[in-house]
Amino acid sequence: MRCPICSNEMEQGFLQGNQRVAWVKNKHNITLKPKRGEVLLENKTLDSFLLTAWICKDCKKVVIDYADKDYQEG
Repeated sequence: MRCPICSNEMEQGFLQGNQRVAWVKNKHNITLKPKRGEVLLENKTLDSFLLTAWICKDCKKVVIDYADKDYQEG
């Protein structure tokens, strides 16, 4: 995949972590239900999550693919 910022080739991997991950418009504590306009990508209360992602180490950007996830939109 080409980086949408600098057009260099990105490296495929995973974004891995624990509990919840969400895209939000304004910084706040992540709740069980996303607010309007937000996307809860993972909601693992006792487990870790794994999202397919590509990283551009040149311009420090990450692209995440959540097409195969059971996500919630607010």
